[in-house]
Amino acid sequence: MTTERFGTREEVIRWIKEVGIDNKVTVIISRSDTETGKRGRSNKIIFGCDKRGKHKISDSGTQSASKKCGCPFKIRSTPAKDGSGWKIDVKCGLHNHGLPDRLEGHSFIGRLTTDEKQHVADLAKRHVAPRNILLSLQDKFPENVTRITQVYKHKSVIEKEIRGPRSEIQHLFKLIEDAGYVYWSRKKDDSEVVREIFWAHPDSVKLLNIFSIVLVMDSTYKTNKYRQPLFEIVGMTSTELTFAVGFAYMESEQTENFCWVLEKLKELFVKKDMCPQVILTDRDLALMKAIEVVFPNSINLLCRFHINKNVGAKCKQHVVNDLQKTIDTLWMEVVWASDEVEYGQRLHQLEQACVDYSGFINYVKDTWLTPHRHRFVGAWINRVLHLGNTTTNRVESAHWKLKQMLGNSIGDMVKCWEAMNNNLRLQLGNIRASFQKSFYEVENAHVSPFYGYLRGSVSRAALRRIAEELLRVDYVGTNRQICGCTLRTSYGLPCACELGRYRVGGIPIPIDVVHVLWRKLTMEVELEIGEDDGSEVDMTAAMDELWRRFRSLDVVGKRALRSRVCELAYPTMTTLCPPPEKIKTKGGVKKKGKKPADYDVYRDPSYHEYVDKASQSSQRQSQPSQTSKKIKLSKKQPQFIVQFPNHIRSYIEDVVNVESDGNCGFRVIASLHGYGEDGWSMVRRELGLELIDKDRSTLYDKLFSNRLSAVRESLMIESFGSQPPEKWMSLPDMGYLIANRYNVVLVCLGNPCITFFPMTSSHSPNVSIYCIGFVNQNHWVQVNMKEGFPLPLVTLDWKKFRSHIATTWMLGFAGRMQHWQLLTPVLA
Repeated sequence: MTTERFGTREEVIRWIKEVGIDNKVTVIISRSDTETGKRGRSNKIIFGCDKRGKHKISDSGTQSASKKCGCPFKIRSTPAKDGSGWKIDVKCGLHNHGLPDRLEGHSFIGRLTTDEKQHVADLAKRHVAPRNILLSLQDKFPENVTRITQVYKHKSVIEKEIRGPRSEIQHLFKLIEDAGYVYWSRKKDDSEVVREIFWAHPDSVKLLNIFSIVLVMDSTYKTNKYRQPLFEIVGMTSTELTFAVGFAYMESEQTENFCWVLEKLKELFVKKDMCPQVILTDRDLALMKAIEVVFPNSINLLCRFHINKNVGAKCKQHVVNDLQKTIDTLWMEVVWASDEVEYGQRLHQLEQACVDYSGFINYVKDTWLTPHRHRFVGAWINRVLHLGNTTTNRVESAHWKLKQMLGNSIGDMVKCWEAMNNNLRLQLGNIRASFQKSFYEVENAHVSPFYGYLRGSVSRAALRRIAEELLRVDYVGTNRQICGCTLRTSYGLPCACELGRYRVGGIPIPIDVVHVLWRKLTMEVELEIGEDDGSEVDMTAAMDELWRRFRSLDVVGKRALRSRVCELAYPTMTTLCPPPEKIKTKGGVKKKGKKPADYDVYRDPSYHEYVDKASQSSQRQSQPSQTSKKIKLSKKQPQFIVQFPNHIRSYIEDVVNVESDGNCGFRVIASLHGYGEDGWSMVRRELGLELIDKDRSTLYDKLFSNRLSAVRESLMIESFGSQPPEKWMSLPDMGYLIANRYNVVLVCLGNPCITFFPMTSSHSPNVSIYCIGFVNQNHWVQVNMKEGFPLPLVTLDWKKFRSHIATTWMLGFAGRMQHWQLLTPVLA
């Protein structure tokens, strides 16, 4: 209670709440009014306890709680009649509940103040973890009783405010545009879904054009919730630091996808005839083919590390333990052979040691040496200017740093881009610092006059390599045969025999004998276009032609052309949308103690790591074996196979299970069609569009008759959770839609077994066959079949309502359907 008068409403509210907190009571405004001149309106504020009101009991069945207990506490504040200010009257000063010792975790008291919100925003911008933000709040504001939930909520509010009404792709393009990135994207045919997107930092483009000799490329996974592989391209500066050239999210890792990305990489070179001399990859045949197409003049080397690991894993499978170390040593001597004569000798020794292990030596020769020895064996790659890059370790390290910045694999493309951008900022700062060190700092080993022409003009990394090579001069002298000149051919630096001649002549190392790459110590240069290479950037003629075409078109044509131009002029207004999500990003882990791999940003173990683990386990159990069984990482479900007819089981290769949430049938179709299991919602949508397709509306009116609305309703869902039985995929209705929409042959193994052909198209010899199975009376699974398996018969409705040209499907698969009929009566 108080007799004090307050000048304004805000002073009253502040005083009430402060006194309440001092007494461990949370006071809230339960009612307020403002005088407007109308009858019944007056200035007043009614305060109450936050536990006022009654607890409402819910029948939802979920766990719930309430702090309402009907507390009678009440305070009224109104302006005094004498005009002295606002007065406070305690109408009821009693509480019907106990008071807490502390207010930590209180939803109302724990609300963030304006200053605290700004503090959270500043730290969130720097990607500080929420737990560390909370600790910082408690240090800066000792009276703060906020919990981490409030931090998460405010971070979410900040992100929504920054993004505003823009979609994910629109916001991504805005960020890319604001940062000055170079980027390209393309969408899937007949849709607005992003297929690939490529971007490169403007400083990365500069570094690429300055240090373009060697590029390292590789894909990594588990970086985004769409499960798209991330293709990363890196290079090396004169100070031997790694810089990121560009990033690309790709739909799949096919040659066509890689070609598109590499074509965009090619456009980053300012000179038309410019290309990397060496491109280092792992043995990805699709990528290797794309490099051959886009960069035919580049030398494609393969990663020695991965090759050696794969050969070592194969050795453990085929060779007895006692000989494994010996054969590993002989293999390494083959890889490091300095010339072709030595290579032949070392290979002969390996063949002699593996005379009893034909499987291993055939693998080594057929998989690696015969087709690819010139890509990784020293006798050949020592002649290539690879600057010491013989493994993909640079890009693997870049993957690791990026994933450290990402933190998890459930972010969208905006969060992925932000992580990459922050990583690049740190990377570019280190590169600039390394250039300055080479300019102004001299290492003790390089103070000799012998390096006089190089200090401050050549990177310290190059000087260190020259200093190491100088140690060989004592036994190489000036003999070129003994020297081998590997440093000259592989690094572009003076080798031991050259250094020996300079030492004998008593002259410092000339700067001209150092490759120009090692002499580039800045990135603050303007990129100049070649005058005679045809790389024209003037758009005047193109814009004039665009205007000419625009004026010559009719109204519809002008609208179409305008929309295409607007996509370029206003990228933040794009209609593109991201691909369907591939993993679940909400909800707890169902099985206690088991964390799903989908939540981990780090890579899956390589094949050789599985073999190493199996080999170590075998050794611990003291069960030596001459050969090891190949480890299968399959989803095979033998318990389902027994539910299919006997005569078809021998044709089943594998049964792949999917999540059973009422969408299982659509999940199977999505997986077979290449959308991934979690693309089931897209399948539902596309089948719904198929049902209302104008070209086939008459067909479906006849086929489904009075059931048409029920079929349409079964495809429409209200939420993305589990679906009721009426929303499950049912045959034969969905079978017709699937075959027609995707122009595939759909085979169902169950009770009964049915084949669905398209009803409006003619037979195609290269058609895809989707095989699904119905098990446990309530679940769909994917069934992988052997080539040429028998086909069940079609339904009578298909024969009745199909078009005339669709008859060719029956003729094209007549043999396989007759085979089914022959098997069925014999085994019935």
